[in-house]
Amino acid sequence: MTQENRSSRQAEIHITQMRRNPYLVDYQTGKNTSRHTGRHTEQSQHSTPAMSQEGTRTRTYPQHSVAPRQEDRHRLARAERQRRRRRARIRRYIRMTLLSACILVGIIALTKLLRVPASTAEASTPLEAIDTVQQVGKEIENTTGTGIQGLSAETYAAHPDWTEDFLTVNEYSRPGDPLTEVNNIFVHYTANPGTSAAQNRSYFEQLKDNHERSASAHFIIGYNGEIIQCVPLDEIAYAVQTRNEDSISIECCYKADNGQFTQETYDSLIKLLKWLIDAYDLQPDDILRHYDCGGKKCPIYYTEHEDAWDRLKEDVKNL
Repeated sequence: MTQENRSSRQAEIHITQMRRNPYLVDYQTGKNTSRHTGRHTEQSQHSTPAMSQEGTRTRTYPQHSVAPRQEDRHRLARAERQRRRRRARIRRYIRMTLLSACILVGIIALTKLLRVPASTAEASTPLEAIDTVQQVGKEIENTTGTGIQGLSAETYAAHPDWTEDFLTVNEYSRPGDPLTEVNNIFVHYTANPGTSAAQNRSYFEQLKDNHERSASAHFIIGYNGEIIQCVPLDEIAYAVQTRNEDSISIECCYKADNGQFTQETYDSLIKLLKWLIDAYDLQPDDILRHYDCGGKKCPIYYTEHEDAWDRLKEDVKNL
C-alpha cells in the first residue's frame, strides 16, 4: 500500500469515527470541552483502531467526564441543605421537649410545695392557723425528701429507743417493695415462748436461705423490753397477708404459757404504738390484732381476753 493510499485510508477512518461520535473532535482538539464537561457516557465508547505511521494498530481508550454535571451539583447541595435543616428541626424538637418536661415537673413541685389547705383561710383563731401552717411544713419536708423512712426528720427523731437491724433484702422476708400508706398498726405474738427478739429476727433472716415460708415484721419487742427494727417503715413486711401494703406490724416475745406479755414488753409496746399512731395520724382504734384480719388467734392472750385488749388501747390513748 502506497503512502497516498495509506493517508486516504486514515482519512476515511477518521470520518467514520466522527460520524459515530461527533463530539470526538472536541476531545481530540481540546476545544469546547467546557460545554461537554459533566456528561456521563451511557456506555463505554471505544475508538476504532487506526493505523499509525509505522503501520501498527493503536487502541484509544474511552474518555470519561471527571466533574459532575451542574444540575447534579445543585441537586446534591439541595439535598445536603435539606438534611441540615431536618437535623436542626430534630434538635429543636428535642430541646423543646426537654424544656417542656422540666417546666411541667417544676409546676407540679411548686403546686405541692405551695398548696395551702382551705382550712388555713377559714381558721377562726391564730393558733388554728399556726397548726395548719405547721402541717403544711411537714408536707413540704416529706415532698422535698428531707424525711427518714417516709417520715419527717422531726417526727422520726421522736421515736422510742430501738436497735436498727434491717433484714437483707430478699423475696421471703424483706421484698423491698414500697409502703405508700399506713392505715393500721397490727400487733402479733411470736408463738415461740421464751425466744428473744434477736432469735426471732434471726429466724426472719434465715428465710432467705431455707425458703421455708414468707414472714417478717417491722419491729420485734423482746421480753426484756428491747425493740429491734427489722424492716424500714417505708417498706412492706410479710406479716398480714391481705394487709401488707397498708399496715405496720409489731411482733412481741413472751414467756407465759397463756401468751401474756411481760411488763417490759407491754411498756415498750405501748410507747411504740403511741409514737406510730401520732406519726401516721391514726387513732387507738386503728390498732388491730392479727386476729382482727383473718381470724388467726394472734396475739393469743388478747384474743382470749377482750378486756385486756381494750385496756391496752386505752393505755395507748392516755400515754
